[in-house]
This record gives sequence, structure tokens and C-alpha cells, in this order.
Amino acid sequence: MNLQRDLPLHLADGEGVRMVVETPRGSGIKYAYDHETGTFVWSRPLIGGMTYPFDFGFLPQTVAGDGDALDAMLLTDTPSHPGIVVPARVVGALRVEQLREGQPAKRNDRIMLMPINEHRSAHVGDVSVLPARVREELEEFFLASLRLTGKTIEFRGWANAEEASDIVSAAFAAFA
Repeated sequence: MNLQRDLPLHLADGEGVRMVVETPRGSGIKYAYDHETGTFVWSRPLIGGMTYPFDFGFLPQTVAGDGDALDAMLLTDTPSHPGIVVPARVVGALRVEQLREGQPAKRNDRIMLMPINEHRSAHVGDVSVLPARVREELEEFFLASLRLTGKTIEFRGWANAEEASDIVSAAFAAFA
């Protein structure tokens, strides 16, 4: 099974989406799913001493503005492993424009998710309830994670849960 093409995005009950974890919380290395081999590969190290603050991965059966699957971050305190599929609910998005020298800017939003079965965070229905400091730290993480790669990003603000769901729907339609 190809996790990007064959795994359904939407849960059977229609109450959430699936996220495929590429890079677990606490990792100093970015992993990436290789669509050709169906494996997770070592992509690149982060800057020394830096680690992922939450699990990072993608939403299957989506195509984002950069041509890849839609990026997603799972806002949970517990790390998982590459390849884990997490049933989750969309709580927001960080709107991102990615720039690479000599190329046109591309949208590369980060969808923010909460695991459906994590009851401690059941009250979080929208990123707006997260402390401003958490959102600021996520922005700083994404800026720092791309340093020395030749890519830069600019933020276009935070989308609430409803707007983020629209981003997911558009990326799902682009896949189809």
C-alpha cells in the first residue's frame, strides 16, 4: 500500500482525517516518505540541538501548493514513530508561503491536528485556544528548521479549524 495514494484521507465515520507520521516529536532528523519505495528515508538533520516539537507528517490523498502531500503537525505530548497512522481532527493551520531562490513562491501550509483518542486535549477544538506562546514557538520552529537549506518561508497567518478544513478539502480535491 502506498500511504500517500492508497490510504483514505477521511475516517470511515467522516468525523476526522488520517495523518501519516514521518518525523516523530523529539527527532533531530527530518524523515520523509518515499512514494516510490514505500519507505521512510533520512531526509536531513535539523540545526544542531534542534528537535521537532510535535509529530510531523502528511495527510494522505492530498496535494498542496508545493505539489507534495499537505503537511500536518500533531499537537500531542507523546511521540510516535515514522509510519504510524493517527486518526485526528483538524484544529487549524499555519498559512505558509515557501520561497526558493529563482523560483516562484508556493503555498505550503501546515495543518494542525489533535489526535481523536487523546482525551486530555479533547477541549482543544481550534488553534485559537492554544497559548499565543505555543503558536509563536511553532512559527519559530518552522523558520529555524529551514535555515541553511536554501528555502525560506513567510507566514500568512493562522487559520481557524473551519478555514483549515477548507484547506484540507481543496488539497483533497487537487489530489482527485
